[in-house]
Amino acid sequence: MDTITVTKTATMEKMALYSGAGNFHSDDAAGQEIGLGGAIVQGGQLVGYLNEMMIRLLGAGYIGGGEISVTFIKAVRPGDTVTARATRKESPADGDATRAEFEVWLENQHGEKCTVGTASGTIGA
Repeated sequence: MDTITVTKTATMEKMALYSGAGNFHSDDAAGQEIGLGGAIVQGGQLVGYLNEMMIRLLGAGYIGGGEISVTFIKAVRPGDTVTARATRKESPADGDATRAEFEVWLENQHGEKCTVGTASGTIGA
């Protein structure tokens, strides 16, 4: 199975499209006001990048029964570039298919992990 990565750059425009305007996910002043030091990318947007990678990797095997669980460990801010990465773990049988399990993460342009977790889907069948 080939390694597939997805790289995205966070912009205020993309953040506002995803989260709406005028909140701490799309407005620096709102993020400052609640002590976040400025706007931060919404977690759902970040998981979307990991989902895109898993769909490219497993296709229908992820769309039709994939699972993902993540923890956010470092804020992603406008201007940051993140890359979704995965390492395959174990592959237990799941009926006629094999369940492919992965460690997944997003890392920023400095190589720091921002989001970590696990994802899985089926191959074969």
